[in-house]
Amino acid sequence: MSLTSLTSLQRQLLEWAQDPANEQFLCHNQEQQLADSLGDPLRRPQVHVAAWLLGTWHLGQGLAQVLGGNGRGFDAVRTGQALRRCSLLLRVQHQQPLRRTGQRAQPFSLQQGALTALFGLALHDPGAEPLYDLLRHLADNVFGPTDHLPRFVRELLALRAGARPVVTTHLGPYQDALLHWHGEGRLFAQDLAALLDLHVQEAQAKGGAFADPPSQCFPLEVLAVAAVRQWCELPMPKVEHPLMFTNLVTMAPTGPWPRPELVQRLERLLRT
Repeated sequence: MSLTSLTSLQRQLLEWAQDPANEQFLCHNQEQQLADSLGDPLRRPQVHVAAWLLGTWHLGQGLAQVLGGNGRGFDAVRTGQALRRCSLLLRVQHQQPLRRTGQRAQPFSLQQGALTALFGLALHDPGAEPLYDLLRHLADNVFGPTDHLPRFVRELLALRAGARPVVTTHLGPYQDALLHWHGEGRLFAQDLAALLDLHVQEAQAKGGAFADPPSQCFPLEVLAVAAVRQWCELPMPKVEHPLMFTNLVTMAPTGPWPRPELVQRLERLLRT
């Protein structure tokens, strides 16, 4: 991967975070939508969408701050993660009546679920366990032929739960990392570096797996792997890749996980 590519991605994130139109639509408009919709059961779908969009804004805005050297941006990052996680779990809750009628309904995209789980693992999200359980129990038939990343996330969560992962060619480029999970550290690190090269390619591609603005510069899949290996008491090799040497990785969140009032309201809604 060229440093030019990384610089371009960093510039894109900063420009995205500084765009007044993004702030108006993703932040102010969605805050108003949530204020208008929370408490009204008939407007539950609007709550799901607004929480996801507002979470995307906080995630990207916070990462841009950290990229610029302000570690306090991680509070916004963690708030954004909580909002997007609540969004997905509320969609699941909303779809449960459909399931009782025998209809099959996927409450959110596999890609959204995969990214949110990876962010949760990377950031040690204390509220993500219900999402992890849901994704870990997805059946093979819900995945399409190109759903390599969501399949990888499912198997990563299986490892975290102490289960044996299903390692097949359906994992695509993620297969080697799982094949070498218990192998020689240098080879495993090379597998992860190759995945970060893929990350950069996907971040630059329209509709790519990491085209989501908060995901573009953040090596969340490797940080998620590190979190799972720590959970399993396994050593983590050093991964030599430019994405691993920015402030997004060399700096870390401090203090307790933030719980702003809006997130608490969404979490209370999940318990009703």
